[in-house]
Amino acid sequence: MMFQSRPVQNRILAHLPASAFALLQPHLQRVLLHRHDVLQEPHAPVRKVYFIESGVANMIAHTERDGRVEVGLIGRYGFVGVPAVLGTMRSTDRCVMEMKGEALEIKPANLTRSMDESPALRQKLMNYVQALLVQHSQTVLCNALHRLEERLARWLLLAHDRLDDDVIPLTHELFATMLGVRRAGVTTALAEFESTGAVRRNRGAVEITNRPLLQQKACECYQIIAGEYRRLVDTDHPVQPDKRKWNSVVRA
Repeated sequence: MMFQSRPVQNRILAHLPASAFALLQPHLQRVLLHRHDVLQEPHAPVRKVYFIESGVANMIAHTERDGRVEVGLIGRYGFVGVPAVLGTMRSTDRCVMEMKGEALEIKPANLTRSMDESPALRQKLMNYVQALLVQHSQTVLCNALHRLEERLARWLLLAHDRLDDDVIPLTHELFATMLGVRRAGVTTALAEFESTGAVRRNRGAVEITNRPLLQQKACECYQIIAGEYRRLVDTDHPVQPDKRKWNSVVRA
C-alpha cells in the first residue's frame, strides 16, 4: 500500500535542519500503529525507534503488587525508543499505543549513526529527552499532590495537544487505570466537567468542547509540561514542508 507524498507530522523531525533530516530519510519507514500495539517491552532491547506521526502511546510503569500506571504520554511531539538514543538500549517501562495512528520507524543503529554525523540531530533528540524527563517528574508531583479533577484535566489537555481531533477515545476505566485511581472518581470528575460545558461524554470517549474552560480546571503542571515541549521540541530550524515529503511503503 502506498501513501501519497505528504509532510511529516512529527514535530522533532519537522524542526530538524534539512541536512540532518536527509541523513534519516533513507532509513525511515512509515508504519501503521494499532491500538494495543506494544512498541517497547520492559527490560528488553530496543529494536525499533518510532517517531510518532499521529495517535498516542503510553509509557507504563508496573509492579506485580500495584499494577500499572501511566508515567508518560507520547505523540507527535516525541518518539518511542529513548534508550537507543542514550546508548542504554533497555527501559523498565512498557510503551503501548492507546490511540491508533502512524509512525516513522527507524532501526536504532541507523539512528545512532546519523546522530554521530549530525550534532544538530543529536541535540534535538536530547532536547526531547529533557522534555520527557520534565513530563515524568511533573507527573509524579501531580499524581502525589493534586486533586483528581486537576490531574484528569492535565491528562486530557496533553492528549488533545497530540491529536488532530477533539474526541479522546478512552473509556472511564482506562482513564482510571492511566491515572491510578478508582473509576468512580473519574466518572464523577467527568460529570463535573460536562456540567460546566468543558467536555461532552460519549460512549467510550470524551469530547473536549471548551478547551479554555478545561485549562482553567487543570493544575500548573499542564503549563509546565507543555511549555517545556514548546521550548525544547517545537522550535529551531523550521524548514519548508516539501523538505519532508516522500512516498513510502506502509507496513500494517
